[in-house]
Amino acid sequence: MASKNWLLVIAALFALNITAQIHQFTPPQRLGSVVNSSADESNPVFSEDFQSLYFVRTFETKNVGGIYDQDIWVSQFKQGHWDYPKPLSALNNKWHNAVISERFSAKDSTFLLYLNASYQGEKESKKGVHVASKKKGDSLWVLEKKMNIPSLSFQGKYVNYSLSADATVLVFSYEGSDSEGEEDLYYSLFSEEGWSEPEHMGSVINSPGFEISPFLSRNNDTLFFSSDGHKGLGQADVYYSVRKNNWTSWTKPVNLGPTVNSPNFDAYFSLHGNKATWSSNREGKDLDLWTATAIMPPKLKFEAKVSQISGFQNADGIIDITVLSGVPPYKFQWSNGQSIAKIQSLRKGDYTLTIIDSIGQKVSSSFRLEEPQAEEQTRIRFPNIQYEYNKWTFVNNDQVNSYDSLKVVAQLLREYPQLVIELISHTDPRGEAERNQILSLNRAKACYIYLVQEEKIDPRRVIPVGLGESEPATWFDPVKKERIPLTEDYIQQFKDDAITFEKLNQLNRRTEGKILRLDFNPQTAPKAPREFMEFQVLP
Repeated sequence: MASKNWLLVIAALFALNITAQIHQFTPPQRLGSVVNSSADESNPVFSEDFQSLYFVRTFETKNVGGIYDQDIWVSQFKQGHWDYPKPLSALNNKWHNAVISERFSAKDSTFLLYLNASYQGEKESKKGVHVASKKKGDSLWVLEKKMNIPSLSFQGKYVNYSLSADATVLVFSYEGSDSEGEEDLYYSLFSEEGWSEPEHMGSVINSPGFEISPFLSRNNDTLFFSSDGHKGLGQADVYYSVRKNNWTSWTKPVNLGPTVNSPNFDAYFSLHGNKATWSSNREGKDLDLWTATAIMPPKLKFEAKVSQISGFQNADGIIDITVLSGVPPYKFQWSNGQSIAKIQSLRKGDYTLTIIDSIGQKVSSSFRLEEPQAEEQTRIRFPNIQYEYNKWTFVNNDQVNSYDSLKVVAQLLREYPQLVIELISHTDPRGEAERNQILSLNRAKACYIYLVQEEKIDPRRVIPVGLGESEPATWFDPVKKERIPLTEDYIQQFKDDAITFEKLNQLNRRTEGKILRLDFNPQTAPKAPREFMEFQVLP
């Protein structure tokens, strides 16, 4: 037998964009009294070069529509600080106004400003996404058009938008006809045919409360939003959720925690690089703009110790995983269906592992288990091929599927076309030795007939052999802490424990293999004996 070789493998994050995942934040800081005022500041949006900060002021006497109106204000970053903001007069009117996003087109040196506003009348149903533009070097914005979102009809008063970095996805919150509660989150996608009709983003994100102020990460994989319908810390908290395989499939929302969220109202969150900005009345007064630095989580890494298989067709391979870093708890998903860190009793083959930590970081790796080459006279440990008591009928139940095991034997013979094997069957120790000898041979013939007739294996490559009760199986005795031969005397001590008694006898009723030759030639091999297809009568 070959000795076990341990192979050390270290893997790190590969799939999700880690910048979209939040672990924790530095303590929040108020943006300062230059930008913040006694009015409410909300909806912060940065220009692409981070030199302009657009935001909304409410309860400001200088607003076009009065103190209950919402106007766009803008502050410029000069000499290391934000300058005194000014209203964006060209785009403010007596209705509610807000900036969604700013884009720069290098192709024609034009800035585009996407706006949440009503420029076509007082009714909220007229509200939508409008686009304004200005040439580089100009100071005046010119209102150009309204984006056409089919069937977008506002029933409630409030609406917020987030436009993806590539301007192909629009996520918005409003009270639609199919909303779970108040405002819900919806999306629309842009294609050659234009914008699609609004689609509800599903009940995992949306709740019986309100979901507002969406913000989509640059890679379109993570959505930040504010809600009062998920269990939180205050009146409204900021959450994030990671998109799965489509725009209606999301992970369960995760609260950003007490650094960002407070017992009061927290919303309009955005993340640019590692800089977070949001609006909060955490001090119990008016809404102000706050900032914090996102501390990225430790990358998900693991090491694997791989123990290769000790002998041909043995099932003793081991893959043992140790997670080195990440955010616990961790989920393990193996290609063979197991969900634990250490998998063992493995056969030759490929095994793929995916680990996911508590914030959605994901790593994957594949492992190849090999076995020593086949040698003549080598015993082969087949998967469980077992039989009913005193019969050669196969056992097939929720614990043992003998037919599946026989398919594994057939696959082995296909994989090694020059292999000739013995099928060696056994009985438990009950009954007369002569009868058990014939019974075991019939069991080997049952395997032979199945392989030849059902799996179309060349009958000359398989020799059925019966050993009766002469070679008992072994099992690990939990009391003695060692492997014990399952002789009749040993099994008899469990006669008052019907379950264990039958289990040990069942372990003896088995079929194993032995390699006879490695030189099978279908051109020269003699015919298989006819009696291999015939069962003997038990005495």
